[in-house]
Amino acid sequence: MSRTEGAYEGWSRRPRTGAASLDHRLGIAVYVAEPGPVGEWLHVSPAIEEILGVPPAALIEDRDLWLTLIHPEDRDDLMGTEVELELDTRVRQQYRVLRPDGRVVWLLDDAVFARSGDGQAVMDGYLVDVTHQRRAERMLAAQAMIVERLAGAGSLGEVVADLPTAAIAATSAVACTLEVDGLPPRVALRSDVDAVPSHGRSSDAEIHTDDGTRGGRVVLTYPPGVDPPADELDVPAWAAGLVALALTRIAERERAVTSFALLTATLESTVDGILVVDREGRIAGHNARFVSMWGLDPALLAAGDDAKVIASVLGQLREPDSFLDSVRALYDSPEETSFDELLFVDGRVFERYSQPQWVDGEAVGRVWSFRDVTENRRLQDEVREREANLDRMVDQVSDYSIVNLDPEGRVVTWNRGAARIKHYTEAEIIGQDLAVFFPESEDERESGRAAGLLKRAVDEGRARDDGWCLRRDGDQFWATTVLTALLDDDGVLRGFGLVMQDTTERHAAQQALERRARTLAVLGTIATVANSATSIGDALDAALVAVCDHGRWEVAHVYLVDDVTGELRHHVWHVGVEVDRSTFSELIAETGAVAADDLAMPAHVLTARRTVWVQDLPEPTTPLEETARRAGVVSVSGVPVLVGSEPAGVLEFYSTVRHPYDNDAELVMRHLGAQLARVVERERAERHSAALAREVSRLSGDVEGTLNYPEI
Repeated sequence: MSRTEGAYEGWSRRPRTGAASLDHRLGIAVYVAEPGPVGEWLHVSPAIEEILGVPPAALIEDRDLWLTLIHPEDRDDLMGTEVELELDTRVRQQYRVLRPDGRVVWLLDDAVFARSGDGQAVMDGYLVDVTHQRRAERMLAAQAMIVERLAGAGSLGEVVADLPTAAIAATSAVACTLEVDGLPPRVALRSDVDAVPSHGRSSDAEIHTDDGTRGGRVVLTYPPGVDPPADELDVPAWAAGLVALALTRIAERERAVTSFALLTATLESTVDGILVVDREGRIAGHNARFVSMWGLDPALLAAGDDAKVIASVLGQLREPDSFLDSVRALYDSPEETSFDELLFVDGRVFERYSQPQWVDGEAVGRVWSFRDVTENRRLQDEVREREANLDRMVDQVSDYSIVNLDPEGRVVTWNRGAARIKHYTEAEIIGQDLAVFFPESEDERESGRAAGLLKRAVDEGRARDDGWCLRRDGDQFWATTVLTALLDDDGVLRGFGLVMQDTTERHAAQQALERRARTLAVLGTIATVANSATSIGDALDAALVAVCDHGRWEVAHVYLVDDVTGELRHHVWHVGVEVDRSTFSELIAETGAVAADDLAMPAHVLTARRTVWVQDLPEPTTPLEETARRAGVVSVSGVPVLVGSEPAGVLEFYSTVRHPYDNDAELVMRHLGAQLARVVERERAERHSAALAREVSRLSGDVEGTLNYPEI
């Protein structure tokens, strides 16, 4: 670390230092000092502050400061060297100092020990910061140590045991903690501290394995209040990289140790018979399965002659000459591979695979692999026959559309039933999207029935849909559709199975039954209301709700004939609870402002004495008709209320949806008219009876009698 040279004669003639001097510009601190532990600094250039972090005056004024700056591990050696120096000699030393800011700095001290003009023994020299050089040397040495240990058989703990100490020696840190998963934490401390500072600042890096998994971390801890120097921030990453290297190499070593055992175990556990032959035709290896498959004599194999082994098995094969020709062809072409089947006299089938054995890019032999696939071939033949039968059955089914879709929902198969139901030929439909079978626009495809079916089938395994579907010519039919997700053994979606049945007639019959049941229920409701009502108003309230719900009418209007004047008058409006009343407010107001006898619809119904049904209103010709059109009215119907053959009123119904003529709906409306006529007739009779009673009472002079008949 240090060496002495001959006397330096011209130190006293050295130029004075200053800001413009060469030594200052190069960052070299020039000094003159007394040697030894009690010596003092006589002169030092300004560059000392950049190197040691203390101004020149502090070193000169405080003779104890220099001793406190020297690293504790280097202090005794340095002071001992200065005491032993002889005059007129030159000494070079490297040692560490602890700057006040906590940084550790390596110095190169090049000095001459001589006497000044006044006869004083002094050291005249210069100090150079060689920290980066020494850090690189320490890190390189640590790296070499790790690599050397990895070449041996040591464990991970043994390989990285001294890495924390090396990290401290290369930095200003006072502690280094190495945490590796599976190992106890390793902590190294600088010689002047007893424990990791609890409030010290730190710099760390995570350890990652080759696959990116976190395997631990390296932490450098500095004295409290000391920030990690910028030029040391990469040291934790360097140490973490060495640990990662050790993890990788040890894992590779462990894999290599078990490789041979695994290979041997694999060869013996495989279902294949393995034979290895070298370039000279000698048997280099085989497994027990090969021996049992061919029924070979172990002694014959032990002799190692491949030609004799081949000759011993020819009698088992159906085509021995072909077998021999293929073997010879491969031996003549050592770089070729082959795959074929061997048929045995006893019915067995072997798959034979042969490939060259390569070492350093050179074919050094050949590996033969034999697999008994007799049972597999039998099962494959059975599966093929079953699949053929299934395909024939599916194709011949004509009552159901049975097709397969790919994972994106496109048609990949087509059967006879699908062609009959949907009218597409196979060439026309293959590759088409499932959505072509549903009445959806292009804009609806991403969120429509087809997309919903596919999503539900994926999420739930199976999805069912009942609704209108499309044939090739655009005709609609009611169908029951079942879509099943088809998954492979790993749960990966391979496509969908689609079964569709034309249930139009069944649906129509079901709808008719439900419609008739609803009709009968409404007729019963109307009859009950009419029989229990005490007035026309009571009868209408419940009956109009039932009729409008049954016929899907939104607004109803009732006109009644005054039995005294014979005039047709507005009676009541009914607007469905789910209908926005403001939509029809203008129509209601304008209709009510016109005398009922002047309105076309009720007048027509009274004259015809039958139902009038207009499913498509014509272009408006009157202001009232224009108002109806603005309200959105599309269809309207009117039903007479007949007492006997005499008209007693008119029931009028409006809809903003087109209503084709419906026999059941008209039946319900006519029934309401008939029941309402009974209520009107009953009410008129009651009023007439009350009037007669009052007249009898008046004529008999008993106006204030006990009987009091109210006017109805």
